[in-house]
Amino acid sequence: MLERNSALKGQRIHGRFGKASEQPGVTIEEIREFSYLELTLWESEAASLRSKLAELLAIQSLPAPEQSSLLPGGRLFSLKAGHLGYLGEAGPADILAAAIAPEEGSVVPLGHGYCCLRLGGPKAANLLRRGIRLDLRDRAFPVHHVARADIGGIGLLLLRRDGGHFDLLVPRSQAVELWRWLTRRAAQFGYQVL
Repeated sequence: MLERNSALKGQRIHGRFGKASEQPGVTIEEIREFSYLELTLWESEAASLRSKLAELLAIQSLPAPEQSSLLPGGRLFSLKAGHLGYLGEAGPADILAAAIAPEEGSVVPLGHGYCCLRLGGPKAANLLRRGIRLDLRDRAFPVHHVARADIGGIGLLLLRRDGGHFDLLVPRSQAVELWRWLTRRAAQFGYQVL
């Protein structure tokens, strides 16, 4: 398998940086190997396809808008009715791509055009609050929640993995700009690049 070239080559330096770097409040990790698909279910086929996919993926139902469902090796999410996304390992992505016939919907693989960053640590949400106009408190943006957002004019997809971890999916062409935004603002909390 070919290794994906990092969109952050020359920018990403492993180590601890900023204030309180001995106990960093934020961790930043580039996820190098992932699949990202966007799926659209044709309205006339959506009901039967929903149940077929839920059975195939061994989940009770497809996620509601702005929610995600955990799959072995990834997560399936919905941004609006009839529009799904998948982020994770290649195996479930291949199953999804094979399960949807052209007369049922479309499956578009987009991973090659995106960079995935994982933020963690006790100050990760505080860092994101410096630039995202979303309420990231636990009750407003709980675990498994997903939203399209922007940081400093950079559009991205934000997924809350658990209480302290977020995945940010950003177009490769804007990855360096987002990296610089994150690291400049993370310095006040101390950060570690994994």
